[in-house]
Amino acid sequence: MIMKSKTKTYVLLTLVLGIWGVIGYKIMSAVNPKAPETSNNDFEVSFSPKLNTELESFNIQAVDRDPFLGNLYTKKKAVAKKLKPLDIVWMPITYHGCVTNKTGKNKVFVVSINNKQFLMKLGQTIDSVKLINGSSNGIKVNYKGIRKTIPKT
Repeated sequence: MIMKSKTKTYVLLTLVLGIWGVIGYKIMSAVNPKAPETSNNDFEVSFSPKLNTELESFNIQAVDRDPFLGNLYTKKKAVAKKLKPLDIVWMPITYHGCVTNKTGKNKVFVVSINNKQFLMKLGQTIDSVKLINGSSNGIKVNYKGIRKTIPKT
């Protein structure tokens, strides 16, 4: 019985060593691959592309169906809105000038609305007249949604 166990051990040992040898050889051949053989042949290569003188044409067409959902598109008809001329009667507005401090940051504009004189700042509203912008030459006011530039008198 002792002999049989030694022979089995030797057989198994040679099998294990053989398997580990194959694995080691594969690892070594993967780490150090052999360089492929190359030959220096002198080839002359010439390349002459064909010139394509024909232009491609395409047409753009309207899409009638949604490509993802399959729904049909409905064309919305453009409705022309007729703007009514506004019959707004402007009250008499005159611009007299502006007053600034030494730095020129705070401007106060002297404006007469309905023959009453007011001191207005930018963005201020008096009698539905809003001061939008101003300079020493004129002011821009908004009255009932309509803008108007008033020059200095």
